[in-house]
Amino acid sequence: DRIQPVLVGVQLALTALWRSYGVKPDAVIGHSMGEVTAAVVGRAQCPADGLKVIATRSRLMKRLSGQGAMALLELDADAAEELIAGYDG
Repeated sequence: DRIQPVLVGVQLALTALWRSYGVKPDAVIGHSMGEVTAAVVGRAQCPADGLKVIATRSRLMKRLSGQGAMALLELDADAAEELIAGYDG
């Protein structure tokens, strides 16, 4: 449950480094935990609040760990429909 706050901290540190070289983003976008970094970099959130959000997210995700599943299938739509046709729901 510590890796997410650490990764966001590294992302924010890299952003500060880039800014020190004059590199400033015109826009930001993030996916998953990167959304928190994007919110801080875009100044929609202060760093302290961003780290609180990611720490809370990390704790909540730890509680849910092992309760779900995911699969990666390299199929076209027709093959995927055929594969799941026999399952209810």
